[in-house]
Amino acid sequence: MDSFFGIGAPELIFILILAGIVLGPHRIRDIARWLGKTTAQLQAISRGFTAQLTKELDAIDESGDLKETLQEVKDLRRQVTELRHEITRGVSEPMKEARELLKEGNESLNQTILPPALQAAQEEKVAPAANGERPRPPLKLPKPVKVADDPE
Repeated sequence: MDSFFGIGAPELIFILILAGIVLGPHRIRDIARWLGKTTAQLQAISRGFTAQLTKELDAIDESGDLKETLQEVKDLRRQVTELRHEITRGVSEPMKEARELLKEGNESLNQTILPPALQAAQEEKVAPAANGERPRPPLKLPKPVKVADDPE
């Protein structure tokens, strides 16, 4: 590299000369020694970290833990999918039967004979449908009656 933190060789030499003048030759020697030791310690820590990381990655590859874990996740996904299909099938059958029963109930309701009062009211309010069958209006329920509570 041509520069270190954007500082070229001439600027670095000028900074070192200026530091030598300001700090003096004895303190420059101590600071250089401290910087050297600190740099060596940082390099040793970096090498140790790299070695440990490499060992861990090799151990994972060799033992197959990662592959086993991925296989377990795939198996769990497959089981969840199967359960989802079973639940869907289990719910769809009763729903299908309920729809058929509801359809049969509506058909039987349409075929019932109405009392004369309701039939006359229905004929007055509802026009005949295009297919010949007359649609049924919703039945009105009587209003609830309030009954006083028995004090005893």
